[in-house]
Amino acid sequence: MKRRSVLTFVLALAIAPLFPGQATADSGSATYAYVVGAPPLCGLASDACPDVSVAPNGDKIAIAGSGTLSIGPKTATGGGTFTHKTAGGSVVASGRWNVTGLAGFHSFGSASAQGLPSDLFGGMAILKVHIVTTSGLQADGLLTITCTLGDQIPAGAAEGVRLNVQDIINFNREVSGFTVFVLLP
Repeated sequence: MKRRSVLTFVLALAIAPLFPGQATADSGSATYAYVVGAPPLCGLASDACPDVSVAPNGDKIAIAGSGTLSIGPKTATGGGTFTHKTAGGSVVASGRWNVTGLAGFHSFGSASAQGLPSDLFGGMAILKVHIVTTSGLQADGLLTITCTLGDQIPAGAAEGVRLNVQDIINFNREVSGFTVFVLLP
């Protein structure tokens, strides 16, 4: 826990200049930037970037990216990269993911609960994504991003990402990586 607190504090210092200004969320609308296993998170720990999750068959996916989401209206933008490997480490596919919509967002509250700037937030976002491999294969999926900051973190919440590629594979357990939500003015 102490390592996480120190890393989170360093994260706050690294991210603050990227998103100037502070705002507070009102009851029906808020806009957040999100960062998943990408700079400026990468310097915080050796396993901060990219975010990695695993499927029941042992396959792993490494994900990095960023964007924004608005809870009123329910919209999202952004994207990033991925690499899918077998349990043995062979690359199955790599490519890009792009956000096509916001399925939902639940805030865990401001990181001020951890003594960090009030515009850093924890929460869970579920993004609709379109995936395109370097070989041209395409699929749709749901990318779940979880950041365990805030004062309302549900039991069992784990830092990281999950990716359910519809009708193909479900990377449903977080392994490593850092994520964050930043409340925008």
